Amino acid sequence: MISLNKADFLTQGNPVRLGGLLSSFAPDTTSYIAIADSSAGGNTRYSQVSHLPGGRSAHFSFITPDEIEGNEELSTLIEFLCYQAGEMGALNVLADIEESHPLFERFRQSGFCVFGWETIFRVPRNLAIEGAESHWFKPTPSEANSLRSLYQTLIPPLVQSAEPFANGVTPRLIYKVNGEVQAYVESISGSTGIYLVPVIHPSVEEVHSLLLDLIAQFQGLGRQLYIQVRSYQAWLAEPLQQLGAEATPRFALLVKHLAIGQLNAIKEGQRARADQRQAEPTASILNHYVNSGSFSDEVK
Repeated sequence: MISLNKADFLTQGNPVRLGGLLSSFAPDTTSYIAIADSSAGGNTRYSQVSHLPGGRSAHFSFITPDEIEGNEELSTLIEFLCYQAGEMGALNVLADIEESHPLFERFRQSGFCVFGWETIFRVPRNLAIEGAESHWFKPTPSEANSLRSLYQTLIPPLVQSAEPFANGVTPRLIYKVNGEVQAYVESISGSTGIYLVPVIHPSVEEVHSLLLDLIAQFQGLGRQLYIQVRSYQAWLAEPLQQLGAEATPRFALLVKHLAIGQLNAIKEGQRARADQRQAEPTASILNHYVNSGSFSDEVK
């Protein structure tokens, strides 16, 4: 099994297991599992794409089995699941793949492009941390604009186009310097682990102590802790290594932007222009009828 969503794999466990497959039927998630039979008598291949309703992106979950070479049905399977992601309302599809894996080129050939790189650090469970007052706090609703501003300042535009800032229900902690938000972290929790996504301004001092403080907030929960380090925040790797955190190989972050998003935008623009028209008294009313539905409604 090849995991294509590292955050879900580390927090929820193997998605091919029964528990992982059952979690894909949760009411807050839509997913699609496809099966491709080999015409040459090879192994049957399975893959899954998941999407949160209302979210911009869908995400490949896994592909199994591991054998890639000589499987001509793989590209067809990838294309089919991208189409299903569009049917579920996604505007793009994401996948995390180790850069040296042959699957990387298969996804590139299917229209995916690299928008970033990341390494994941596994924090030691026995890390000794002295108890002290924490500098990380839960944000208030009034600080949402400050979080968005920090995101737009530090995150490259190419990444923002694939993973835009969201004011969703993802738990966050913030760090302030002189009343200004200088860092925040998002946490993804599951039965097997906790996955932290930090965004820290490079001007922040004593990053080593700040990371220790952050780790202390999650250390007593009894689950393995992981910290994501993207290429645009690579300077966080050194203090994490000093803390004894173990790094994974580097992963490529891939995105495919779906045509359905462009069609939705065109449809909405056409409807907006139609709404601005004024009826001519002498014209037939049928000439001015506008269907209130959009293309996204038709494909649901």
